[in-house]
Amino acid sequence: MNSTKTPVGKEVPVHKEGHEGVLMVDSLTGEVTTPTDQKPEWADGFAVALLAERTGYYESRLGTELSDELRSPEMFDADDLGWIGLDAEGDEVEIEASGEKRMTLLAEELGVDRENLDEDQFSNATAEVEVDYSYITHPTDEATLSEAEGITFEEKQAAQAGK
Repeated sequence: MNSTKTPVGKEVPVHKEGHEGVLMVDSLTGEVTTPTDQKPEWADGFAVALLAERTGYYESRLGTELSDELRSPEMFDADDLGWIGLDAEGDEVEIEASGEKRMTLLAEELGVDRENLDEDQFSNATAEVEVDYSYITHPTDEATLSEAEGITFEEKQAAQAGK
């Protein structure tokens, strides 16, 4: 990509854990704005960060109610981003985000300790997110239940819990 192009949006920093240097990318287009001769070694070949793909990944798993830190971190981790890049021959390639990095961030968001997985802890976190996500994607379901049964969803839950 042309490194002398004026950025469209503001620039956001990208770092790679355990490595030196920061790469700057345009916050709207994902285009790398750091001049080629100033890129850190770990960013060799990176041209465009797939910022929207990252947000879509987390929204598809957590709904639109992402924490501000997960939605728009002050500094992105290169491993948490997919990339369009150039290989040694100059051909365009897609570099996938690290699944391990994303699982770690999801676990943090859900309050799940991946080191000491307790089945109850995990199932409760998963169920809670699924219920929250269902209300976001199907907001009329609770209204339909109230209309059909004449009670609120919370009252129905409490009645079921009391059985």
